Amino acid sequence: MLEMTEASQERAIGRIEGKLDLIIAEQQDAANSRRVTYEKLDQINRKSDATDRNVDELHKRMATIEVPVAEFSRWRERFIGMGLLVALTAGLIGAIAGALWQKIVALFN
Repeated sequence: MLEMTEASQERAIGRIEGKLDLIIAEQQDAANSRRVTYEKLDQINRKSDATDRNVDELHKRMATIEVPVAEFSRWRERFIGMGLLVALTAGLIGAIAGALWQKIVALFN
C-alpha cells in the first residue's frame, strides 16, 4: 500500500508541476503582452508629443500670417470698391455722353 501512496503522491506532484508550468508560462505571456503594450504606449506618447510640437509651430506660423492676410483682405475689399466706383463712374459718363450726343444731333437736325 505504501507503493500506491507514493505513486499517487508522485502523480499528484506531477499534476501540480504541470499546473505550475502552465501558470509560469501564462505569467511570461502576460509579461510579454504588458511589455508590448508599454512599448506601443511609449510610441503613441512620442507621436503625441511630436504632434503637439507641430501644432504649436503651426499656431505660431498662423499668428504671424494672420496680420498680413487681414491687411491683404482689406486691400482686396478696397480694390473691389474702387472697381465698382469706376464702373459706376464710367456708366454715368457714358449716359451723359449719350444724352449730350442726342442733344448735339438734335441741334443739327
